[in-house]
Amino acid sequence: MGTADLPSRSPRESATIMTEHVLPQHTNVVGTTFGGTIMGWIDVCAAITAQRHARHVCVTARIEAVEFRAPIRLGDVVTLEGRLNAAFGTSMEVGVTVYREEAATCARVLCVDARATFVNVDADGRPAPVPALLLETDEDRELAAEATARRRARKAAKRADG
Repeated sequence: MGTADLPSRSPRESATIMTEHVLPQHTNVVGTTFGGTIMGWIDVCAAITAQRHARHVCVTARIEAVEFRAPIRLGDVVTLEGRLNAAFGTSMEVGVTVYREEAATCARVLCVDARATFVNVDADGRPAPVPALLLETDEDRELAAEATARRRARKAAKRADG
């Protein structure tokens, strides 16, 4: 089955929201969350988003552009939001944003954002087609165009490296 045979899906159909509570085992000696813990949460959130789009198990190909913007501390409530940015033949780019919630006001603070690439795999572990992404809004089109440009740049750099 090729990608043309699969019905397109919008980013909203695969959107993922996860909530975590930062406990002592998630923190380092200065009371902030380990970067590796946050990256693990990002990987899970992105994997769920990719699986929801592909309707099949997907595997991590890359996590990139992880930017830590603000600390996440012991006791914080953390929300991760995953969104499909683009779908290619057998792969997808997923964006994940991570927020902490201010306890007194419930105001959200952007703490981390990242992008991840996932590959849909069949029962034998081989890449399998993914549905096209249905671009419904200007934001959808902008994110897809940016993801496509990044993908082209990576492929060009790979060819240049030989």
